[in-house]
Amino acid sequence: MKFRRKILLQILSIALMSSSLIFAVADVPMENPKIEKSAKIKQKSAAKKSKQKKESENPKKTENPELALFKIVKENSEREEVVFWKQEFLKERRFKFLKKAAEDYPEYRIFVRAAVRERGLPAELEYLPVIESGYNTRAKSRAGAIGMWQFMSNSVRPYLKLNEYVDERLDPWKSTAAGLSKLEYNYKVFGDWLLAIAAYNCGNGKMKAAIKKAGEGKDFWELAKEGFLPKQTADYIPELIAVAEICLEPEKFGVEISYYKNEFEALQGEEENYDFVKVEKPYMLSAIAKEIELDESVLKSLNPSYTKGFTPPFAESILRLPKGMEQTFSAALKNIKELEFPFKYKVVKGDSLWSISRRYGVSINLICETNGIKENAILKINQILYIPGIK
Repeated sequence: MKFRRKILLQILSIALMSSSLIFAVADVPMENPKIEKSAKIKQKSAAKKSKQKKESENPKKTENPELALFKIVKENSEREEVVFWKQEFLKERRFKFLKKAAEDYPEYRIFVRAAVRERGLPAELEYLPVIESGYNTRAKSRAGAIGMWQFMSNSVRPYLKLNEYVDERLDPWKSTAAGLSKLEYNYKVFGDWLLAIAAYNCGNGKMKAAIKKAGEGKDFWELAKEGFLPKQTADYIPELIAVAEICLEPEKFGVEISYYKNEFEALQGEEENYDFVKVEKPYMLSAIAKEIELDESVLKSLNPSYTKGFTPPFAESILRLPKGMEQTFSAALKNIKELEFPFKYKVVKGDSLWSISRRYGVSINLICETNGIKENAILKINQILYIPGIK
């Protein structure tokens, strides 16, 4: 009896343990694949929204696509010399100059930009006239360099015309073509753009001498650091890079400079913007402007190389006119009186514009217009004056 009772108790104990196990298993939830997938999707969606919110609160700066064109800037931006000049150009006086150059002459700057890119030259060259002249077409240095690209009189050939009637250094379109052609030539000589640009400043002769003295294989930065180049030339390249970077990314430096991207995209070539007419005789620009009903200042601004106020005698010349005026000019030409030049007068002691005008029977105004001077101008001994007649 005791043995049978013991067996029954063991069986009952096993049964109770089995029952507890069944209930425990029943309490564990069964996996549902659809519910699990839905939960993961919700988690991803929530994470995405959180990321989008963060990006909207802290927008990521997109790199200016123009930067890709400025390889010289990108390669040299962090150089000590360049960082120094960036700091200098952000100072009040120099930044005022930089901002004026970048904003006051958009018609020239956009034209230069188009010409640089059309030739496939380094994009930084757009800013070279900032360093040279502040984009001032009538700039004149103490050394005698003139115009936006600062050509010396002994360096104009074969790029520009310079004589007693014409100075093409003052023409922003012609001088731009000349400046870029000279830079292309320099690149052929030195095979390196930094050396070519630096040579534009100091001259090819000095650059060749510096390279020879330093020994072959040294780049611009080594030549500058080791004192083989004049200080002005050593500063020339870092100045250019600093100016280009500030103008290209003013927001990076906390300043405001207008960037003429829209105007550049709409820019057409010179031929699409102007008419060019051939002139074979000397005519006063003022007379031409009056006859074609164009403001005299506009005509002179489009033809700044005619320094005496008339088209050159004894030579064919080209006039630049606003687009669409070629036919008007052709019709008006027969009504414009031609200038004659019977006298080329050298000023002597005691001369005045009044006495000279009386002597030759022409008005003071005509003498002034012909010679590009003002009525209150002080005459210098041996100064040459052209005394015109009119046919």
